[in-house]
Amino acid sequence: MRPSTIRPPHIRALFLVFALACAAVAQVSAQVTPLDTPQVVLPYPITDPPGTGDTNTGTIDLENPDNVTNDVVYDPVTGQYILRSRIGDNINYRPPQSMSLEEYMDYDMEKSMQTYWLDKNQSESERAAKSLIPSIQVRNEAFCRIFGGCNIDIRPQGSAEVTFGVNTSKTENPRIPVDQRKITTFNFDQKIQLNLIGNIGDKLKINTSYNTEATFDFENQVKLNYTGHDDEIIQKLEAGNVSLPLSGQLIQGSQSLFGLKTELKFGKLTATAIFSQEKGQRKNIATAGGAQTTNFDIAADDYEANKYYFLSYYFRDNYENALRTLPTVNSGIQITKVEVWVTNTRSDYTDNRNVIAFTDLGEDASAASVAANRVSPLLVNNGTINDGPGNEANNTANSLYATVSQNAGIRSFTAAATSLQILGLQASKHYEKLESARLFGPQRVHAERALGLYRPEPKPEQRRGARRVLPVHVPRTDLPGG
Repeated sequence: MRPSTIRPPHIRALFLVFALACAAVAQVSAQVTPLDTPQVVLPYPITDPPGTGDTNTGTIDLENPDNVTNDVVYDPVTGQYILRSRIGDNINYRPPQSMSLEEYMDYDMEKSMQTYWLDKNQSESERAAKSLIPSIQVRNEAFCRIFGGCNIDIRPQGSAEVTFGVNTSKTENPRIPVDQRKITTFNFDQKIQLNLIGNIGDKLKINTSYNTEATFDFENQVKLNYTGHDDEIIQKLEAGNVSLPLSGQLIQGSQSLFGLKTELKFGKLTATAIFSQEKGQRKNIATAGGAQTTNFDIAADDYEANKYYFLSYYFRDNYENALRTLPTVNSGIQITKVEVWVTNTRSDYTDNRNVIAFTDLGEDASAASVAANRVSPLLVNNGTINDGPGNEANNTANSLYATVSQNAGIRSFTAAATSLQILGLQASKHYEKLESARLFGPQRVHAERALGLYRPEPKPEQRRGARRVLPVHVPRTDLPGG
């Protein structure tokens, strides 16, 4: 039988109070513990790279301080490569990592590739930011005083595209001469877009904008602006595209000028001088009753669509006499055939040939005709043209046809220009050389055969601004009794 233990009442009371206090502390701890958890979600978390020597974490936290060093040590006993991260010389910042030879070779290759591409990207960025023309420092006191600085900075931007090609076309047409069946042409085109901004010191600024495909000429700007200090005589000097705005109504200014403008200051006197060329055009449009009226300038040869031309001075001299007995035309001449050759602008080789047209062919070369400037005095004086029998319009009226028809160099066409130059004939004045001329159809030849008149038939798009050569060939003329 075990003896019973009897505790005093005050001891039991203290034990009960201690138990209740422990229960309360446990309850408080149970309530506080969830609030003190280390798993806090940060808006911008800071992560520690797992690998030794890895510093790029992709976050916004700072890199390792300078006293953190990374190195690789080879252990000859185990044959492993030890990667260490230390603070100072003896404290390990991270636990060392060991790699075999193969693992270390892969690790080193990956690090080398990352370093290479980072350096490559940095060098490309620096080269893109660097100007094509480096900044120049001029060590000259006078230069620095004039331009307000010693630095020359020119920054060009833009692109240039050059296209070069060769086009060869060959036409198997027996009507075309052999040496003209194959045509080779060169195609050269360039596209340039250039913007240039330059500063010479603090006073001179250069601004240039050039584009070969600009719609208007005023889009290409070239401007040099020199701005002086307040105490200098030359306040402003502009060259290139300048403007002269004026506030008055009597003399109006202009905004599209190209030249030189200067503003000078002599104490309280300010002078502005400009020497330029106006590149714009001003037009006034008048409206009346809701309708717009515009004046047009039309040349006479464009206005007269049905204008006739005499084939020779002989027909002009006999024109009045031939119309004395109207309605009967009494000219005594009837032209039976007229051939008209035109510049071949559409590569039509159906009826074509090489043609040389002469201004003085078939004209009377007498002294009266020379005095009236109906035949070239130069060719008569140098003996190229001699007067023939009669004054009718035919090949024997002067000696020009006999001279050129018997000249082998002229008939070869390729050396015709040289041979004609030796004779004293000038191109576009005494003759026209036309290669691969196209024959007009008979339905397009409008001629008054009894009066020696011819009316050209221009196409609507060729009536203005187009240059055409129209040699007219009259093979045969019937004369009474001839």
